[in-house]
Amino acid sequence: MRAGSLFMFAAIVLACTAAPPAEPVGTPAATVELAADNLAFDRETLTVPANAPFAITFENRESPPHNVSIRGDGVLFVGETFQGPARRTYVVPALPPGEYTFICDVHPDMRGTLTSQ
Repeated sequence: MRAGSLFMFAAIVLACTAAPPAEPVGTPAATVELAADNLAFDRETLTVPANAPFAITFENRESPPHNVSIRGDGVLFVGETFQGPARRTYVVPALPPGEYTFICDVHPDMRGTLTSQ
């Protein structure tokens, strides 16, 4: 077997035996919906269950890129930034009871309050 063929064979074997992606943070206890349109979120508040993972179904209705990050004492979650129109579902790890800020990292004036209760 030539060196190039051997290298290609090894690359294929490694690709096929690579570990699967990490499991999600858990089954979401709830799903909330949020959208971005006209450089603003369509809601100023979100309520999620405390101490349980949850999902945010985020719809970017326009072409500028947006995402959703959650902040408390630091950045707690950062969702993928993407252009629209498109939709993504973020699975967020459990948060203790309290109030947090959700924000678009690209447009920091886009923000709201997330309550975990």
